[in-house]
Amino acid sequence: MLRKLNPIPHWPGINDSQAALACFSTEEYLLEPQSQIKDAFASVQANNCDFAVVPFENSTYGTVVFTLDLLVDRELLCPDLLVCGEFYLPVHHCLIGHASKRCSTNLSDDHAWDDSNLMQANSNPKRSSHMMKDLQHISTIYSHPAAFGQCEQFLSLYLKGVEKQEVSSTSRAAQLVAEEGANSRSAAISSSLAADIHGLKLLATSIQDRDDNSTRFFILKNGKSNPQGLAPSSSSPPQPSYSDKGPADKWKTLISFTLPQQPSGTLADALQVFKNHGLNLTSINSRPSLEHTWHYVFLIEVQGRRKVSNDDDDDDDGGGVMNQALRELDTKTTGGWRWLGSWRESSTLA
Repeated sequence: MLRKLNPIPHWPGINDSQAALACFSTEEYLLEPQSQIKDAFASVQANNCDFAVVPFENSTYGTVVFTLDLLVDRELLCPDLLVCGEFYLPVHHCLIGHASKRCSTNLSDDHAWDDSNLMQANSNPKRSSHMMKDLQHISTIYSHPAAFGQCEQFLSLYLKGVEKQEVSSTSRAAQLVAEEGANSRSAAISSSLAADIHGLKLLATSIQDRDDNSTRFFILKNGKSNPQGLAPSSSSPPQPSYSDKGPADKWKTLISFTLPQQPSGTLADALQVFKNHGLNLTSINSRPSLEHTWHYVFLIEVQGRRKVSNDDDDDDDGGGVMNQALRELDTKTTGGWRWLGSWRESSTLA
């Protein structure tokens, strides 16, 4: 069978590339890194690709604000964009760079670093082994803001006071350190794969605050040009599921809405709608609406799926219940609500 190669935009980090490769076969799809998350959104809206893979939240650091703002879409730049899948990727950070001139680079000079302080401050007592080289020569660290946030305990214990330079991705951080040359006093928080790619040394491994650190990615599609919304599963495990049928509690739906500031209790009333219909909320986020001060757009994830017009009339999959809840939500909001997609829930991998 002939297979068409289609671009799959994704954020140009090492982890993001791994997520895209886990979800889409390179035999069927061409993966194209984008310089910014908004470029991936724009590419989907313009039908320059079939799907995009973007980070949504990290289990340690929280939600990716850039992605949230693009989903809020205050200027309606991406009115046809929908979430059609998710993928969980375990994330393990390393400190990479050039070894100190004071010590040999032989493996015998490596030593396990003491993480007893991390264990006392961490609710997760089980941590993997760590190796660390001499770090006294490090004066600057490059990385993405989220990576800094996921490694705060290690940085405060071993590199306190060292200058932090935020860059667009962890792979870009590794590239900058490599470009500075062997005499560089800089290091990057990135991955062991980035160290191999750029010819850098592993200065410390598994420096994230928690061993169960993972990032959830959303898979995006254009709902107008690709109404079925079924992203193909990868041939390599683990495979996310994109079937359009199944029990309602195995689905998630993303909704955004705004509320009047008066009377009091409007948010509680809106959320009560889903409880009244037996639908479980799994997350809630908010971003400034920019319509006026201290007014917000709320984004909620609900277990269940919305039934769309081209579905069959069988309500056994729970789609009818979600639709009933959304009709009631109409009476609680100021500007109505926006459906941002329904997808089969993926198993957490970390």
